[in-house]
Amino acid sequence: MGAYLSQPNISKTSSDGGNNNLSFGFSAMQGWRVSMEDAHNCIPDFDEDTSMFSVYDGHGGEEVALYCSKYLPHIIKEQKAYKDGKLQKALEDAFLAIDCKITTEEVIKELVQIAGRPTEEPPTEKVAEEDDLDKEEAELLHEEATMTIEELLVRYGQNRNAVKHAVRYRNIFDYANIVQYFTKRIDGSEDGDSSEVEEEDTEEGEDDSEEEDEEMCLPGMDGKEEPGSDSGTTAVVALIRGKQLIVANAGDSRCVVSENGKAVDMSYDHKPEDELELARIKNAGGKVTMDGRVNGGLNLSRAIGDHFYKRNKTLPPEDQMISAMPDVKVLTLNEEHDFMVIACDGIWNVLSSQEVVDFVSERIKPDQNGKTRSLSTIVEELLDHCLAPDTSGDGTGCDNMTCMIVTFQSRPSSVQSDSDETKKRKLQDGSEDCKLEKNGNDSKKAKSD
Repeated sequence: MGAYLSQPNISKTSSDGGNNNLSFGFSAMQGWRVSMEDAHNCIPDFDEDTSMFSVYDGHGGEEVALYCSKYLPHIIKEQKAYKDGKLQKALEDAFLAIDCKITTEEVIKELVQIAGRPTEEPPTEKVAEEDDLDKEEAELLHEEATMTIEELLVRYGQNRNAVKHAVRYRNIFDYANIVQYFTKRIDGSEDGDSSEVEEEDTEEGEDDSEEEDEEMCLPGMDGKEEPGSDSGTTAVVALIRGKQLIVANAGDSRCVVSENGKAVDMSYDHKPEDELELARIKNAGGKVTMDGRVNGGLNLSRAIGDHFYKRNKTLPPEDQMISAMPDVKVLTLNEEHDFMVIACDGIWNVLSSQEVVDFVSERIKPDQNGKTRSLSTIVEELLDHCLAPDTSGDGTGCDNMTCMIVTFQSRPSSVQSDSDETKKRKLQDGSEDCKLEKNGNDSKKAKSD
């Protein structure tokens, strides 16, 4: 089923917590995806007068999202601007700082460990795989050599190049030649007998050169995927200090505040087709395809990681095709502000900001007996509401889902001890500030509804 499971994983990682000034409820669910690539931080006591909440939506793997969850809180505190009380500048500097660290050899090694990717496979295994591929290719060529043009068109649709190549090989080879040709390749004894093929390839290559120039170069196309280069993450980080809410965002995860029931977006969704983003991408030497992807690949214009798209040495980091520079918005909180919701696009692709605020508002109020629900149960219901019944549609409701609700007043049942988020899966040597989730199996409240 490609990128989807045959049945969704609906077990949830959930928790509640808070302090004397606020409360939060959190939940995450893998859903239809084959793996969980989201991470988060819920740190009500980031320092003595600051709270931090964040969501990271990884792509190409979970490693960059988990790395950010582990290290970004500390990197924020390290910034001179943070120590000087300039939180907006501190968030900007921290996003760029962690993005830069991801390119270092030491961090790349850690990302490989987080990703759990195997080391380079032994040469003997590679040779065996190549031999198998050569045999499969020979069998395929033999099959196509007996097919009519009409049958080839049915197989390849409107891919004219594929049909041309199939017809060309059919004309060059009979089955005996195919076997002989690939046997020589497998034995490593290929000689001048294939010159006719090479000549044909050269002539055809000249005809197709214009098309090849237009082909997009995508991460991992060379068969070598490197964490942090071919993978990355969105990041939306909210700091609350006193009555100030400061939100930094890179990517399409989102923070929304409820102001008397009205949704107020505290972040921008960074999409490649947006005018400002498109101008930067083009200036860096990139292009945006008709389906809104940078060089035909990433459908985001800002992210941490993805250094495959950040290789223009004449430009500073914030001006690369994919930039880690966040947009930052500041809001002075007052009695009209009820709560905020921070979530990945697994939620926002299904519901609008206002629809999410309405959903939460209906459930956050005390019932007729004066009892209130825990915030995490409201989030869990929201995740279930957004989950698609199947994967037959356009992908809406089939993504990983991570969401948190933060109220700007303490809810009595939510003021807990430092073990607010116990039993969270942590990376080796992870600090108490890091709250990570994976596959919905690591919380004090795991459910299979």
